[in-house]
Amino acid sequence: MKNQLSTLPYRKWCLLLIATGFLVFTYFLGQKNTLSDPIDLRPEIGTRGIGLSGAFIGSADDATSPLWNPAGLAALQHGNLIYDLSQGAVSVAYPIRPIGTFGVNFLDLNANDRFLLNHAANPIGSFELGNNQVLFSCARKFGPLQIGASTGFSRAPYQGSLWAPNYDVGLLAEINAHLTLGMRLRDIAGVTIRHTDGHVLQTFNQQVAIGAVVTPHPIIRWHNRFDISPAYFGTSIEIGNRAIAAHVGSTFTLDDELPFQSWRVGFSLNQLGKELHYTYLNQENLEYRHLMSIGMSFGETQSISQDTQINRQEQKDKTITPNTPTSIPMPAIVTQKPALKDQPSTPTTDTSRKPTPKTEPKTEPKTEPKTEPKTEIKTQPPEQTEVAYLSIQIATEYDIDLPLMLAIIHAESNFNPVAVSENGAAGLMQVMPATARYLGLKVPQYKDKRKPKLDANIDERFDPHKNLHTGLTYFKMLSERYKGNLTLALGAYNVGPGRVAVNGPLISRGKQYANKVLSRSRYYRENKAQMEEDLKQLEAALKSRDGT
Repeated sequence: MKNQLSTLPYRKWCLLLIATGFLVFTYFLGQKNTLSDPIDLRPEIGTRGIGLSGAFIGSADDATSPLWNPAGLAALQHGNLIYDLSQGAVSVAYPIRPIGTFGVNFLDLNANDRFLLNHAANPIGSFELGNNQVLFSCARKFGPLQIGASTGFSRAPYQGSLWAPNYDVGLLAEINAHLTLGMRLRDIAGVTIRHTDGHVLQTFNQQVAIGAVVTPHPIIRWHNRFDISPAYFGTSIEIGNRAIAAHVGSTFTLDDELPFQSWRVGFSLNQLGKELHYTYLNQENLEYRHLMSIGMSFGETQSISQDTQINRQEQKDKTITPNTPTSIPMPAIVTQKPALKDQPSTPTTDTSRKPTPKTEPKTEPKTEPKTEPKTEIKTQPPEQTEVAYLSIQIATEYDIDLPLMLAIIHAESNFNPVAVSENGAAGLMQVMPATARYLGLKVPQYKDKRKPKLDANIDERFDPHKNLHTGLTYFKMLSERYKGNLTLALGAYNVGPGRVAVNGPLISRGKQYANKVLSRSRYYRENKAQMEEDLKQLEAALKSRDGT
């Protein structure tokens, strides 16, 4: 493992250099087709991206990602739908886990290119007219790199305009917890849009843009973007987390058709899978300066494919095998050692347990320890052996430390399989309805999720086995999302991943929960008798299908 870990940084930089070299090569390959054309670029769409001064290239992470950097699609965990009210753009993306994330974008769908009403009194509107585009995109993550590509068609805002194909590629690389880099190559070979009679209506030049996001503090992100041609620089500061954030930024350009400098300010809200983005543009050449978009996440009922789960579990079993002797047999040893110390003080048990011929003639002290473990195993309740076996089997299956698993269950439900929280989480691992459906459990739609049906046949969260497996599957997904950072994964399990960025921070409630679980895990290691007692509680819960 030491050798593998030591090579990870080298692999990261190697992948980054290869991907960057590919983009640069593609750029120069297409230059011959566009150098003679006047500078003309495809219009950029998207309230959130524009609000970040166009620096969304380095932090794209939603359905509008292909409009800025198609590699950003790889960051999606759920389906995402965003409608830009100001520019008539619909963006949809959905992750298909073994393959990648796919997205489609339809731009400028409104007949008059205005939202609802083409009138100056309408504060929400577009500054482009009829630049229709259709984009189909795909992205996938390869270790620290996200790579994506888009293809589609564009037309000019003229009657009789034909459609012309366009191609984009991009990448994102997280260098460390404080720096993320992005690069986008747009219209690789340039785009020439013609009229039905053959004359050229509009051209879109090839464009290379580089983005960087610096995170000096977990709730402060500094977005930057630089374009090679035409020279353009955008920068913005974003303060907040995924749930709520405000941003202010500025742009600088040398294009004669655009103001040299402009600024913008706005905010983003993301609550319960619903999102709202708003930006105000202070730019001289714009009549409509208010941008707004709405969106939602979907796909909670999608379950991870069984093949994927089996492959992951097989890999986990292989990695955990060398550690099994040191971490797993601990509970079984704990149950026997105290018996050796206590038994000599009860002589009645010694005389009543001498049916075996080997132990009767031997009166030396050395023989007593040999007979005691045997008799203790015979008299030990069968529940105790099953407790260790079931818990160890489940912990091994999910590659999770046994004390940590028990600590999470203790913090969530105190081993009560029919526990229901004020937020509607239920069962041993306190699984929310949407999460349970996403991972394949049957959960009805409740008018009040705080009052679920305590029946495992109706709501499978109350099946202790399914609840435990679902909760651990979700926790392992979080552990992968936060790259093995146990504190962040625990915090996200409590407050939700939407409130915890990949590099943090944790809000105070998440920190308290993570500290509570880690403290309990340490307590189990130091107090093995208590761990054995809680193992019995877990076994009792697992024996009852519906918690009764």
